[in-house]
Amino acid sequence: MPELKNKISNYLFGALLAGVVFPAGAADRSVWDAILDTLPAGVLSAEDRTDSYVSDSWSGFKKIFFEGTDGLILPAYTIHPGWAYKTPKRRNENGYTWGGGVTRNFIDGRGNRRIVYAMAFSDSHSNIEPFLGYGWLSRWRLGNSDFYAEAGYTLGITARGDYKWIPFPAPLPLLGFGTDAFSIYGTYVPFSNIFFFFANYATDAKGNKSLDFSSNNLLSNRFLIYAGGGYQKNDMKGMPHNATTTSEGAYSGGIRFFVTPHWALDFGITQSAEQKVRSQGRQIGSFKLRGYQLTAQYHMQASDSVKLYAGIGAGYFRLQGSKFEAGTSYHKGDFSPVVQAGGTYAITKNLHITGGVDLAFPRYETHTADSSYSMRPSPATFKIAVGLAF
Repeated sequence: MPELKNKISNYLFGALLAGVVFPAGAADRSVWDAILDTLPAGVLSAEDRTDSYVSDSWSGFKKIFFEGTDGLILPAYTIHPGWAYKTPKRRNENGYTWGGGVTRNFIDGRGNRRIVYAMAFSDSHSNIEPFLGYGWLSRWRLGNSDFYAEAGYTLGITARGDYKWIPFPAPLPLLGFGTDAFSIYGTYVPFSNIFFFFANYATDAKGNKSLDFSSNNLLSNRFLIYAGGGYQKNDMKGMPHNATTTSEGAYSGGIRFFVTPHWALDFGITQSAEQKVRSQGRQIGSFKLRGYQLTAQYHMQASDSVKLYAGIGAGYFRLQGSKFEAGTSYHKGDFSPVVQAGGTYAITKNLHITGGVDLAFPRYETHTADSSYSMRPSPATFKIAVGLAF
């Protein structure tokens, strides 16, 4: 029965992807023209088009990228339906797809949304997964409100650790609901049989692209030194007997340097409280996790006093004060990718509040008398800090 359901769901996926790509009014045109109209070349007017579809596609992509508004993309949650694979491993897969990314949003002359985006998040096995793509969504206004229902598709490319990091295409359907500025989207991923949800916040301040450091803007300083606290959620993977770890408080600090008004380098340090590791109803160890990370961040201005950001980089994460049962040996440090998403609020030009989520993927090879395994806490650190800007 599960195999039959999987086949049916994959057939429905194909039908849905084919069905959502036709914009309103496509009945009097060929199917092929309707499909081509949803690709980047479709944003060009008849006067701007040439005899080369490749050239038009590139021109359309540049129009979306340079004339679209900035946006922050937030992966939210993944549902692993039990009817797909009824195994204990399926039930233990990661549903919290923390991460972040950036988008360019463009509303075309027909009112449809076109986006180009890049994001990275924690996949079902708590490994980093990058995703680049283009999306098209037809929109229907709900009555006289500012809300829209959206349906369309995305053409993306991704890579996963369980597929040896070989890039592969990912054409997927999209359904969404929201306003011009904020929308929530969901997609169904066939073969993996998961439902993936993410949010897209599009700024409407195109003028922020011309900001400079000499302006009187509250967010125009080059440096930010910050310190604060937060909460570190761990999702322990890799250990035998489905071992778990507690999630505890953490403190953090760092310095951020803006190379341009939009691009910044951020060096941060995080330190968690003691986290207890439990297996089969008893505590088998504990550790504190300290991280040193350097990321490149893209900042977008949402208002006169608010900037949002997404970042990616690398860090070194070390187990501090770790205590495990006798006979257990393990590596205490590991380098890991880091993904960030967050924002900054300027109380004054020199006093800021900044916060967000930092996601990392350290792995610690562990050996006991009976087995060897990789301890993978996959920390997601939610933090808020007070900063001095200058």
